[in-house]
Amino acid sequence: MININTIYKELKKEIMSGKLLPGSSLVEREISEKYGISRTPVREILWRLASDGLLNKEPSRGYITKKISLEEILNIFQTREAIEGMAARLACLKNDANFFSKINEIEKKIKEVNIEKNTQEGVLLGRKLHDVIIDAAGNPFLSQFYKKLEDLSALTRNITQSSILIEKKSQESHLAIIDALEEKDEAKSEHCMREHLRITCRLMVNHFYPSLLKE
Repeated sequence: MININTIYKELKKEIMSGKLLPGSSLVEREISEKYGISRTPVREILWRLASDGLLNKEPSRGYITKKISLEEILNIFQTREAIEGMAARLACLKNDANFFSKINEIEKKIKEVNIEKNTQEGVLLGRKLHDVIIDAAGNPFLSQFYKKLEDLSALTRNITQSSILIEKKSQESHLAIIDALEEKDEAKSEHCMREHLRITCRLMVNHFYPSLLKE
């Protein structure tokens, strides 16, 4: 029998990768039959995914994969701007040789990526850069808040990677952030990170939620 935690991780990966589209139903019976387990552990798995913010429970339909609202998009990016802007400043101030070596390698790979042909690779490298900056900041509270947003941030990435315009702009922004970090300019590093997240949020809203903006 498959371990319950393994099933949880597999379903979580399917949601975060976009394989399970927003608004998809997760049916207890189907999951139970697919993995050969009883409905009791299936309910536990679905409850955990809902606690992660990846599922909503609706009275008539059961558990549904989350659709991110416009308000949630704005809240996520505003929070990320505060957390990751400060993390960029702190990472710069740490002056850690290992950190600068890591971002130098990421920089080379970002420059090599053809976003028009491989948006997913650009997304993965961008996420790696953000993760490395958070780790280098060395602030456990920033790391904790960053991890709490990680799942919802992944859902926004599923949206942005379908737009070449957004990912090309992110590629430019990531290189600007790295340049500021390598210059060891903490104010510029924070500014570039905040500006990157602000622009991504604006482009995302303009591209995917234009009708809501007119209301």
